Parts: sequence; structure tokens; C-alpha cells
Amino acid sequence: MTQLFINNENLKVRVCEWGSKKNPTIICIHGLGSTNLSFLELGELLSDKYHVLSIDLPGHGMTPAFENDEDYAIPNLIQWVSDVINLFVKDSFYLMAHSWGGCIALHFSVQYPERIQKILLLDGGYHIKQYQYDYFTKVDKSQLSFKPDCSLDEEIKSYETDFDGYVFSNWDEFLAEEENNYLRWSELLEISARDLMKADNDKIRFCTTGGTARGAIKSMYDYPTNKLYRKIKTPILLLVATLPESWMEIRNLQVEEFKKISNSVVKRIPETTHLMHWDKPLVIEAYARSWFK
Repeated sequence: MTQLFINNENLKVRVCEWGSKKNPTIICIHGLGSTNLSFLELGELLSDKYHVLSIDLPGHGMTPAFENDEDYAIPNLIQWVSDVINLFVKDSFYLMAHSWGGCIALHFSVQYPERIQKILLLDGGYHIKQYQYDYFTKVDKSQLSFKPDCSLDEEIKSYETDFDGYVFSNWDEFLAEEENNYLRWSELLEISARDLMKADNDKIRFCTTGGTARGAIKSMYDYPTNKLYRKIKTPILLLVATLPESWMEIRNLQVEEFKKISNSVVKRIPETTHLMHWDKPLVIEAYARSWFK
């Protein structure tokens, strides 16, 4: 793995690279609150046959945050992503994206359909904010194992509280908490988890702030991907998480709409959470090789 830092007048970004530039390129776009190293295990696994590039989105990892919420609006964000990709890749490429990154990938594919050969979505791209708010407003909340967000304001407040409040006294305390949060653990996952955080005033804090989360959530709300489904021309494989079970109904409702209108291929991956590429990297690798070949 090689870490590349672009720091010029117009663009500041960190990109991680695996594999030979002579091989087909896969561009990786991570989810909200994550970093380019969320694809560390997949980058290592795929580096024998692919040139893998993973981007730190604005306000994530070592890429500076945008100054205003409005800067996270999809038109500006897509232009930013395009500028980064153009530094490294001139020809067409494959795109692999997780969660919020899936939303970005779909918007990118509609704006630049000639650039992308195929897309692999990791439990992303199909989440529609207003659809979810309406659903959770109507359900019996006493039957849920979590407190759902039923409006844009509620979700923003939840993210701001979680992101700005994720603070630890030391690295050992943080890593103990992280290891307990996932279905499996490895040396590479520890590296990926450490990359989420930074040392600040004798505390270990989340790199991504509540302000960045607010801008991203507003962007997803203002630019829902279901408006794109009929416009998508790029072949898409969507891999869908199956845990937690309390999300099953709302997840399936949105996935079926996505599948029907966009005419995409959908596969549900048993025993995986939203972070499916951390849960089962070998399974995701196999799907990537098959889909991108």
C-alpha cells in the first residue's frame, strides 16, 4: 500500500493505492465517518489483478473538511471527486462504494457514464432519507432495538452527538471499544480503525466532525438517489447487508424499489452488518473479482 498526498492550491486530499497501474483500476469511495483505509483489506486482496485507489472524502481521514454545509451538496462533491480521479486515471474504471459513498457513486455515474465500466455497491446507494423518516414515524417504536430518526433534524442531531462525542482517554481504550463493535477483528482492521481517530488535547477523537456529518446528511436528503434510478446506464451489483434484523423490512422495501427501477443486480450477503467488507472481506473480494472481470 502507498499513501499519496495531494496538497496544491486547488486540491488537498489523501489517496491510498494498491497494485500495478498496468492493471484495471478500481476507485473506492468510503461511507460517512470512515476513511480510505476502510478498504485496506480489500485493497490488499485485490492488488494482484487490479490497480486499487481509495479516496479520503472531504472531512474524513487526512482530507480537510469543506468550510460550509453547502459545499457538501452533490454537484460540488461530484466535481471534487472527478477532479481527484482525473489526477490518477484518464481512462474508464470500475467503482466500488460503501454506504454514503454509494450515493456519490450513483450521482457520479449519471453525470459521467462514459467513465465507469461497472459499479459494486456495498450496502449503499439505495437509502432514501425521507422514505426512512416516513417509515419510522409510522412503525411501533417499542418493537425496535434502537431509537430511529424520524426527521432530518433528528438525524442531524444524532450524528452530531455521536461524532463529536466519540472521545477516548487513550488508544487502548478506543481499540477495546472498536474490537467489541464488529463481528471479527484482524491486524488490518486495527489499522483501519485507528485511521478513524486522531490524538487531540490528550484525547482520542473522531477525525470526522459533527459538522461534516451534518453537511453529508443534508446532501443525501436534498439529492435522493431514487431520482436517478431511471437514468442509470452503468451496470450495477448491489450487495445488501442482512443485520440487524430490525432493519430488515425498511431495507428490503428500499432495495426492491432500487432493483426494479434501476434494473440492477442485487445479492443479499448473509450474516453481514452495514460494514460488510469488514465482516466478510473474502466474500466481498470474490464478488468484486466476478463482477469486475
